[in-house]
Amino acid sequence: MPQDSSIDVPIAGNGGAPSDAVARIAGRFRRPGGEPDALRCGQLLAGGLEAAERRLRTGPDGDVPAATARAVIREIAGWNAVLTGAEAVAVLLADAGVSDVFVYAGTSELALCDAVDRAAGIRVINGRGDKESAFMAAGASLLEPGVGAAILHGARGFTNAAGGVADARRNEAGTVYVVGLPTTGSTRFLPPHGEAHLSEGMSAFADWLWEAPKVPADAPDRWRAAHRFVAQIRHALASVAQAPHRPAVVGVPQDVAEERWIDVAALAVAPPPARAAAAADDAAAEAALRALREAERPVFLVDDYALRHDGVRPALDRLSQAVGAAVLQVRYRRGPMLFERLRADEVRNFAGWLNQFSAEHRDLLNGCDLLVTVEDRNMYERVVGRLPHCPKIAVNTDPEKVLKNEYLGDGDTLLVGDPATTLNRLAGRLAASGRPPWFDARVRDAARVTPEPAGAEVESARGSVVGALAAVLRSWRNPVLVDDSQMFGGLISEHYDDLPAGLRVFGGHGGFVGGGLSIATGMAIARPDVRVMCTLGDQAFTNSFQGLVAALQERARVLFVVCNNGRSVSLTKQATASYEQRPRTYLDNVNGLRYHAVAQVLGVPAARVEVPIGGDPAEVRNGLARFEAALRQAAVVDGPSLVELVLPADPEVWRGIWLTQGFEQAPAVAA
Repeated sequence: MPQDSSIDVPIAGNGGAPSDAVARIAGRFRRPGGEPDALRCGQLLAGGLEAAERRLRTGPDGDVPAATARAVIREIAGWNAVLTGAEAVAVLLADAGVSDVFVYAGTSELALCDAVDRAAGIRVINGRGDKESAFMAAGASLLEPGVGAAILHGARGFTNAAGGVADARRNEAGTVYVVGLPTTGSTRFLPPHGEAHLSEGMSAFADWLWEAPKVPADAPDRWRAAHRFVAQIRHALASVAQAPHRPAVVGVPQDVAEERWIDVAALAVAPPPARAAAAADDAAAEAALRALREAERPVFLVDDYALRHDGVRPALDRLSQAVGAAVLQVRYRRGPMLFERLRADEVRNFAGWLNQFSAEHRDLLNGCDLLVTVEDRNMYERVVGRLPHCPKIAVNTDPEKVLKNEYLGDGDTLLVGDPATTLNRLAGRLAASGRPPWFDARVRDAARVTPEPAGAEVESARGSVVGALAAVLRSWRNPVLVDDSQMFGGLISEHYDDLPAGLRVFGGHGGFVGGGLSIATGMAIARPDVRVMCTLGDQAFTNSFQGLVAALQERARVLFVVCNNGRSVSLTKQATASYEQRPRTYLDNVNGLRYHAVAQVLGVPAARVEVPIGGDPAEVRNGLARFEAALRQAAVVDGPSLVELVLPADPEVWRGIWLTQGFEQAPAVAA
């Protein structure tokens, strides 16, 4: 219970005052002026009677005997204090550990915004747009699910935020979206105030969705509805905390939010216990152990989603050492390309990105007699090439994602559960001495083989650009890199080993160009213990600079690095390869638009630096020196800052980045 929470409560019916025995303690829950405020009483009871008792005993009067504390709690629970629907939502969000709620208020959700704003231990932040608020809530919840939430407007706002909700699902950000819907009495007249069946239409973007019905008039029905309302909100909050993390959507009509109808006793019921993480069943685990013991040439293939799980790196190292397996990681070569990657100092048998252009990697796959995939989301032929025809084990929290990729056959094993727990469980059953690696160490060098090698000077300059970014990240405590680019992210991934150890990296699996700026802002707001760098393409900045307003408003510590290469270089390359060489002005940037100037007008410290890679070497060196200086200056700003990096659009500068064909279109390469 908060230190400052002496409150009063509205009394329904003939509810009595506290008895003399507990008056001193119960008085802490009444404001000195006696003005009503049921919200904090609800917060005290949000976790159930036992949790409320513990909070009371550890509050300012920490010496309260257990029996007295219990009497106070039960007395308060009997006061018949009544909460509004909005107050109940606020109480439950705060009780679940939500620290930041992003809003762009409309009429239907004003009561929700107001109630959350009055709640202790939780902040309301104007995201300056529904789409931006949806992305910010997702960003706030990437490092720790459930930290961020958003309140969205129930018609145009929720529709506008659809891309953000879908992106949160694809990037597995566990966050709750509370949608303020029109009053239940208006639903039969919709539109203009809302859209009929809007929640159902958005259900494809969230694994958990519920819309609160009208408040019943009959007292017994109202009591049951209140308990169901509380239970459903709790279930939504619990669902986003479970892997695989997904957004949850709760629709609350305006009249349901505004009416005072939820007895505080509905909150005094203990919440359901947290669902235990799924564990692989014994039969599947035994089958996997047999396969691991019998295999002589195993290979592990990891997707970056696995790296979100605590303990997965040491578990992967332990198991791969036990069986002498090579460890590779999926590399994305089209669309967004920069994601968090393993390192050899974390997993000793790590051999780098899977590279189907390397003869050594193709031989490694074709020669393996067991393939173990870990947290696969996108291991289909277009992305990874043809997988070997050998026995397979898939370790995954989301079995549907494995099955859709169609590489498991009869006799293969699917282990559903937390990957770190599953890998450790297997390693614990194998010989402790381990086996030497069965593969040649040269496969590590093969990860860098490319069919389109860049020139030496271009490659050196690209490495220097990444080195400048890495120097800033290395200077920060708890750095995080959020990428919302395509070619720029691909350039950085080419030099991933230059990035500092321990760096957290979040890329855009949803492919929503323009979400990264707000995702980075939400993360920085919710997690002041980290420093965030956001790398953006020029098109991403154009689609998202509205989010800079909230970044400036909250002094979010984000360094935005915008790569301006003049046009959509990736699509220019794709169009030329797929169709013909000709001018395509629709892929060009707006002539004269200066991204740093946009940021400066908004009040964000910004600089612009040109690095003419592929041009005169002296000018390239000077440009790199200016870029490094601009980054150093931006990195110490206490709030948002921006550096616009101008690079040439010349295809030679971007050579080797972005594949114009998927591997299923080039079977000879993957064979």
